Amino acid sequence: MANMSLANAGGNSNVSDAVALSPGNGSANPNSLASTAASQLGQVKQLLDQPAVKKAMPALLLAIMLLIFGLAYTWINAPTYRQIAVGITEADQQAAFDALKTADFKPVLDSSTGQVTVPTTRYHEARIFLAAKGLPKTAPSGMDALKDQSAMTTSQFMEQARYNQAMEQELARSILQIDSIQSARVHLAMPKQSAFVRDRTPPKASVVLTPFPGRVLSQTQVQAVVNLVASSIPMLSADNVSVVDNHGKLLTDNQTQSNLGMTAAQTQHKEKMEESLRQRIDEILTPITGDANVRAQVNMTLDFTETEMTTENFDPSEKGAKTRSEVLSEERNTAKEAGGIPGTLSNTPPPAPSASTNTTAANPTQDEKTVNNSHTTRNYELDRLVKHVKGATGTVQRLSVAVVINERAPIPQPKNDKGEAQDPKPNPYTPEEIEHLQSLVRSVVGFNEARGDVVTVIPAKFEPEQVVDMRLPWYKDDAVMNLIKSGFLGLVFIAFLLLVVKPAVGHVLNRDKEIAEAVAAAMPATQPADGELSADDMNAIQLGDGETLEQMKAKLKPKKSSISMEMLDTANSYDDKVALVRLLVAEDSGRVASVLKNMIKAA
Repeated sequence: MANMSLANAGGNSNVSDAVALSPGNGSANPNSLASTAASQLGQVKQLLDQPAVKKAMPALLLAIMLLIFGLAYTWINAPTYRQIAVGITEADQQAAFDALKTADFKPVLDSSTGQVTVPTTRYHEARIFLAAKGLPKTAPSGMDALKDQSAMTTSQFMEQARYNQAMEQELARSILQIDSIQSARVHLAMPKQSAFVRDRTPPKASVVLTPFPGRVLSQTQVQAVVNLVASSIPMLSADNVSVVDNHGKLLTDNQTQSNLGMTAAQTQHKEKMEESLRQRIDEILTPITGDANVRAQVNMTLDFTETEMTTENFDPSEKGAKTRSEVLSEERNTAKEAGGIPGTLSNTPPPAPSASTNTTAANPTQDEKTVNNSHTTRNYELDRLVKHVKGATGTVQRLSVAVVINERAPIPQPKNDKGEAQDPKPNPYTPEEIEHLQSLVRSVVGFNEARGDVVTVIPAKFEPEQVVDMRLPWYKDDAVMNLIKSGFLGLVFIAFLLLVVKPAVGHVLNRDKEIAEAVAAAMPATQPADGELSADDMNAIQLGDGETLEQMKAKLKPKKSSISMEMLDTANSYDDKVALVRLLVAEDSGRVASVLKNMIKAA
């Protein structure tokens, strides 16, 4: 009947809640919501109080704990991902994704950016792998962007700006073809040109280069970049192109002769020769003195003066000067020269000739003239020598070498007679040894005393180098932190197993046995006295939720009521007896229930 009344009460509460929450009432009543929540909690409590649920509760707790442990372990050990490349084309992304997937790098496409990512622990390995495969092959094209941005309403300024941007991207792609350059950016300053040549402003360009770690851009590569940019832009000269590295160092320099000193090419040649001599000195002295015990510096004075001389010698055998050629010219004239006094009849021309029948030859007259010319040239063949001499540039004018050698370690001394440690004995280089080392250095660098070369070798004590610890602290190491997290999670799981799961499982497995033993121990050998439980009643008792074995034994022990028989005899009226029965029920409800049960069975 109690169950039926409870069910009816629950049904009425549900109906009232449904009425309170119906759409016609407008808004929900807070009291009805609270009553609904209370009823639902009561239903859950009733479900948990069922014996089958109580028996299965340890297994459910164990399963839930295992699930939580698995989720936590997966979350802690979940790898972090890092983007493998930035700004590459879709074709290169697909090729890189397929290559990494084939090599078991477990790549993942980022849903927000669409880029290929790999686990952080294998990031550098993946970069090296893609570089070996030659990926990425291309960079994003700037000209392709002009196709998607064209519109009829675009202004001329925007078109010019987009064109400049596309040209900058294309030039950057061309510069990236050089294997020593990791990234490049190009900035073009292209002013609007005038129709008049006098008012034209030449364009200019700036290039920022970032080489790969461990690589250095040579001057030849810098000049190649300058010429590439200058040849790609109309009316852009190489002098208006500036190249800067990622450290802010200006890489472009005028290769012509500078008024303040040597050019960049001459300085580079000087440094290369000095470095070569330093390496030679280290290689010859390191086997003698030990590693990191030699410091050498070389200073060379070079002559870059260019001298050209042309010499022509006509007497290389030194036999004396002779005539190379001789020209003789002779002219004879037998005719009379014109003479007389101007204005007289003597200057009149002769009369006109007349014909004569005389066929005999006449003697020549004085007016006839005769001219004889004679021209003679004599050439004498002599030896001839022509020399064209151009002096060599970069010759060594003077050489200065300074070498410092670390002092040898002192010789340890044995303990004295008293067992005390003695100071180590110094072991310096002798003057003969220093002279031998100096001779070796002179032979290596090509010492020339006539040229004024100087070679100095001295011993000195080097300060010990400070050792830099490059190891990461343990609290910054991802591997160590992952191990600590995993160990802490394992300890929590083991503690839960020992403190919660193990007692609950043991209690479920041994509950029936413990109840039987407790009933047998608490059951008296004779018939129980008045007010005590019988053997059938004790067998019918079940262990309640949260009750321990000690509590169960305390229930099974016979209890004596504080209400005596005299109190029952003195209760004469009906009200007194009812009050006495209520006190008895409140004091020991178990005994009253057992009495009622026996009465029902007897009936």
